[in-house]
Amino acid sequence: MALAMVPMALAADAEKPSAKPVSAKLAPAPGGAAAATAPKASNIQTGSVSHVEPSSKAVPLTGNVQAVGDHGKAYQAIVSQFRGSWQMFLQNPCHTGNSAIELPPIAQGKVRWTFPAEGPIDSSPAIYKGVIYVGSDDGHVYAIDERNGRMIWRSKLGDKVKSSPAVSDGILIVGCEDKHIYGLDPKDGKVVWSFATGDRVSSSPAVFESTAYVGGWDGIVYALDARTGKLKWQYPAAGLTQPTAAPTTAAVDPATTPETTPAAPLAPAKPLVLGRITSSPCVSATSVIVTSQDNSVYSLSTKDGSLHWQFKTRGRLMASPMIMESTVYLGSWDAGFYAIDISTGKQRWKIGAPSSFSIAATGANGKIFAGNDDLKMYCLDAASGRIMWKTQLNSPNPLLSSSPAIAGNMIFCGSTDGYVYAIDSRNGAIRWKFKTQRAIVSSPSVSQSGVCIGSQDGNLYMIN
Repeated sequence: MALAMVPMALAADAEKPSAKPVSAKLAPAPGGAAAATAPKASNIQTGSVSHVEPSSKAVPLTGNVQAVGDHGKAYQAIVSQFRGSWQMFLQNPCHTGNSAIELPPIAQGKVRWTFPAEGPIDSSPAIYKGVIYVGSDDGHVYAIDERNGRMIWRSKLGDKVKSSPAVSDGILIVGCEDKHIYGLDPKDGKVVWSFATGDRVSSSPAVFESTAYVGGWDGIVYALDARTGKLKWQYPAAGLTQPTAAPTTAAVDPATTPETTPAAPLAPAKPLVLGRITSSPCVSATSVIVTSQDNSVYSLSTKDGSLHWQFKTRGRLMASPMIMESTVYLGSWDAGFYAIDISTGKQRWKIGAPSSFSIAATGANGKIFAGNDDLKMYCLDAASGRIMWKTQLNSPNPLLSSSPAIAGNMIFCGSTDGYVYAIDSRNGAIRWKFKTQRAIVSSPSVSQSGVCIGSQDGNLYMIN
């Protein structure tokens, strides 16, 4: 997929254009009481934020607004629950991609085993209790023994499985391009439940506290009970509408007009729709953060899906967001990388890059690792956005497609040149690279066994 982006210098950018007020009409939440009309909020202009102004008399934001310290504690509590495994896309619901594993240093990555699927593997593997779960374009979800690469079971779904599985609470959850989200038994692959959406699902589920959060090509974020597949809420909710024009009254001349001209009717309400969602939501204790191809980032309540805030960039958002401490990090096709306050939706900092950001960033120890479509991996200071180092990768296309996974002082990622790269996180030096036979779109997962990644050559690789 070739991209043509206008180059710009890498520089700090903290400009925040002002915004105009709008309002939205809320429909009843699924299975709940009717919601009140939403408060007026700042409009979403390029690079700005939609949120309730502190001086406003309107109803406060739905959900609890936590202090920075509270968010930091909640973040640490979430990621600590998932240490020692890789249960979903980018390891945990916050998408930090940090395995907290120290792999022994090696001069060259070597294959421990390979597993052949019957189609390309764009899905990223989940690793839990010695079993690897991954999807394939052949329509199967596979369970593979982590030790030797032998297949334990496979389950045939209705179409390509590009979504990355998530395993939690005795259930394996994955999206499918047959427009369904599935819950499978991780022991044998049998379908426990399925949930129909309005379009294909390539978004990867984020699962936290027995709820699976998934986006769809239909522009809807779904919150499903992980055990039963029942809908808890969706955003936009059914019946939620876009703001309508205010009524107006026609001017009347009493001398010439015997009757009063009636007020102009309200414009017909249009259903609120988001752009296509191909990214994976990330989750904090109180918020679900999702990016959409309508250029916007949305913060939703984990409780009922109500909107906390909306932040609009100047380009499509293909990459999944990440939460680290009290900040949301993400890159855009506007060639900007953003740090956004998770409580308020206000921009903390932004840097400009030579090209678009198409993959999710990951982070650890105050560092952000973000791949840009100028074919460089950037290490950024999480507090300021300052560039700490950058490393050139290779690709036949101006596109990076595999998000980095972190293990100690190393990060690992794939590329469309077919290589898996091992990069020193301290200085950006490439320690080794491993060649597969075709492009890599899958993001790696890390366990004590090594680095596990899929390739469009149809193989799943365990590299140690």
